[in-house]
Amino acid sequence: MSTPPASLPRHTHSVEVDGRDLVELAGAAPEVFAHTIGFHERYEVLGTIGQGGMGEVKLCRDRTVGREVAMKVIRDRDRDSPRRWRFIREARIQGQLEHPAVVPVYDFGVDPDGNLYFTMKRVRGVSLAEVVDALANGDPTTERRWGRRRLLNSFSQICLAVDFIHTRGVIHRDLKPSNLMLGEFGEIYILDWGLVKIVAARAGERQELLDASNASTTGHGSVLGTPGYMSPEQLRGEVKAVGPRSDVYSLGAILFEVLAREPLHPRGATKEKLLSVLRTDGGRPGSRRKARMVPAALDDLVEKATRLDPKDRHPSAGALREELEAYLDAD
Repeated sequence: MSTPPASLPRHTHSVEVDGRDLVELAGAAPEVFAHTIGFHERYEVLGTIGQGGMGEVKLCRDRTVGREVAMKVIRDRDRDSPRRWRFIREARIQGQLEHPAVVPVYDFGVDPDGNLYFTMKRVRGVSLAEVVDALANGDPTTERRWGRRRLLNSFSQICLAVDFIHTRGVIHRDLKPSNLMLGEFGEIYILDWGLVKIVAARAGERQELLDASNASTTGHGSVLGTPGYMSPEQLRGEVKAVGPRSDVYSLGAILFEVLAREPLHPRGATKEKLLSVLRTDGGRPGSRRKARMVPAALDDLVEKATRLDPKDRHPSAGALREELEAYLDAD
């Protein structure tokens, strides 16, 4: 925890710890403050946002500053577990990527039960997956709120954010509609940084990201990502080939789904989906039944982004965005 300020404003409902409120504790030495404010004194669990086999995301109230936060917890106490080290990497990388589309990390530590956790900003909104599903089902409210142009503007901002992380030497590797959050007031957030790959930062960047998580590098033949959105090179386990253009492929698959209102690759049986990823050399959303008059310029853009060979795709997420913006400017 960072050193507290010399004083804190007194509120009507101040938090008391051992008979002293935080205003009094703020004047104490940092080590006294740190040892006095215990985990349960600081965090009040309000509910569960989501959960999986290895952990969960809780909604908590951080009493020290009086705000709600999201707390991600991993239930794995094996110090040598790859999942544990990936969790540490996720917290550190997400915490260093300072961008409006990256949810800021506030705190990182070990809870009283020995589980690693980190807290971050609680974001509000809907996932792009929810929006696309509602559009596919013809929901009139979603049709009114999330027209094509608004979605394309949001997607443009996502591309810009992905281009930023690439300049910092980070490949997300798990971009998909459920990992993209759209806020009511134009906010966009990229979620779930657990599968990132660290590469060399783009030339001209002054600051390299610090990993220091002891997470092992992904071995050749390892497959990380989500079938249907991961690039063909990821699916083939070609770790050295995974780079910015791999995320470009994922962005293309996402944009295909936004425009066609159905995924680029078939739902359901994983075998069919994987074969489709390996055989489909560029997808055109306008060819799908649910698509509504997709302009040729957007068809061409998506097709290029989802080519099998990375060299045939846009060279960067920024280049993909520039092509999209040129269409929006001309529309």
